[in-house]
Amino acid sequence: MTETAFKISGRGADGSKMGGGPRSRRALVAFLVVASSLVAVSFAAPAPARADDTYEMYFPIIGDTHYTDTFGAERDGGTREHHGVDMIAPKMTPVIAVASGTVGWMHDEQGGDCCSMALRHDDGWESWYIHLNNDTPGTDDGQGWGFAPGITQGVHVQAGQLIGYVGDSGNAEEVGSHLHFELHQPGGVVVNPTPYVDAAIKLSAPVAAGYDGTFWDDETSVHRFDIDLIAAAGVTYGCNPPINDQFCPERQLTRGQITAFLRRALDLPDVQDDAFDDDGWSEFEGDINALAAAGIAFGCTEQQYCPNDPLRREEMAEFLVRAFGYTNPDETDFFIDDDASPFEVSINKLKNHGITIGCNPPDNTAFCPERTLTRAEMASFLVRALGLSSD
Repeated sequence: MTETAFKISGRGADGSKMGGGPRSRRALVAFLVVASSLVAVSFAAPAPARADDTYEMYFPIIGDTHYTDTFGAERDGGTREHHGVDMIAPKMTPVIAVASGTVGWMHDEQGGDCCSMALRHDDGWESWYIHLNNDTPGTDDGQGWGFAPGITQGVHVQAGQLIGYVGDSGNAEEVGSHLHFELHQPGGVVVNPTPYVDAAIKLSAPVAAGYDGTFWDDETSVHRFDIDLIAAAGVTYGCNPPINDQFCPERQLTRGQITAFLRRALDLPDVQDDAFDDDGWSEFEGDINALAAAGIAFGCTEQQYCPNDPLRREEMAEFLVRAFGYTNPDETDFFIDDDASPFEVSINKLKNHGITIGCNPPDNTAFCPERTLTRAEMASFLVRALGLSSD
């Protein structure tokens, strides 16, 4: 019941299972609508977003962007309304699928009618991405291509997967590069995407194409997106080999399992030296020795590692500080309950770098150093440490 085999399996256009983030059976969200001046479509009257509307989706752009809520604003002298949000970003800024789905219509005539597309989400919503790049990089020649490799009609993509690049195609030629992003509910009702974009989860890099790391047992976990992110990055494989369709989010993380996570995250090589005398039977022996050789792993005693012992939060702090080199130059003491911990210095370094907040919200004046960690909680710490999400 540990991390041993990674399962990657594609999904067809029927969208029977989603991966890499928001899932269809989680009431997904997000759809883009092409400007009516670009594509002749028939849709229901636009609907304003309610304050209680919440949907899970990824932010459609990787990197910095600027946008304001202009949904419903007049365009073309009042002949039409603006039904999306314009996200200002430089040409060739990566655009990702906000949810898993199947590529629908495309304007993909290179050198001609290009470049925009629709994505039919697995739950029936739809997202449209307008003004993708149509120029050769470094030019404004209209002869380029704004779609990621493999993006064609009928292809199923995973949430977070790269689908294209920001540009100034269509009627954006005179106004500058940006992504026009719209959301359509099932049935064609256009909704204001701004509040959903505001609440969307931001990635620092696209999810690998073809990744399907969804685990059926993390649907209700508040850490489910972070679990998906470390799975997509190859940091976790699952907890029930050889199937590995479960993550076991509430299971206590062990000292052995943290070495497997960190070794994959840091891509550490095999070593021959055996650092401890109690891990020869453990499936994590190689991981433990690799981290020990790198100066990261430390024992529970001088000679023993205790691979099956649950990992405490204070030990987690020490592991991450050793692995990522966090500092606390001002020696600020952030928490009131860690003075007796042998890892107090590392706990404060972790807080100084924003990797931990605390354990007693909303005050978060305590760290709870001796509390053990669940696998789901560790997923969130690793996402922050690895910079997998910009949230």
